[in-house]
Amino acid sequence: MDLETSILILRFVAIGLLYLLLLGVVIVVWRDWRSTSRYVERTRQDATRSLGRLVVVRRGQTELLPGQAIPLSVITGIGRAPTNTVVLSEPFASNEHARLYRRDGRWWLEDLGSRNGTLLNDERLRAPAIVVTGDMVGIGGVQMRIELEEN
Repeated sequence: MDLETSILILRFVAIGLLYLLLLGVVIVVWRDWRSTSRYVERTRQDATRSLGRLVVVRRGQTELLPGQAIPLSVITGIGRAPTNTVVLSEPFASNEHARLYRRDGRWWLEDLGSRNGTLLNDERLRAPAIVVTGDMVGIGGVQMRIELEEN
């Protein structure tokens, strides 16, 4: 085999290797794109999934109506401030009164140092406590029942 034929063969091998490299890059990008689109779809479904609700049992001095359901977020703030998920115009509620949140697969209720306290099943909450469906949260004259979705 002469030198020109060897160089021609080496050129074809080099071009073939470049095409294989390009094909590998396309495959990696395609797989990454597919896994990202699946992740985005799962995240979108999780965001629209209901976590549960607070159902008003007693309205106190608020605009809430008995039986009204308030959807829960992963972190649900309760108080007078408009930044809370559940805004209570109750005179006995603090601006940042209580927090209902999900951690380690369980739901917790925490009083945020409110002056008048938070009641859980008619007992004053002294430390963060695990809550379940049917538990009653009391803030001033407002009483709400926790209804959690099963996972």
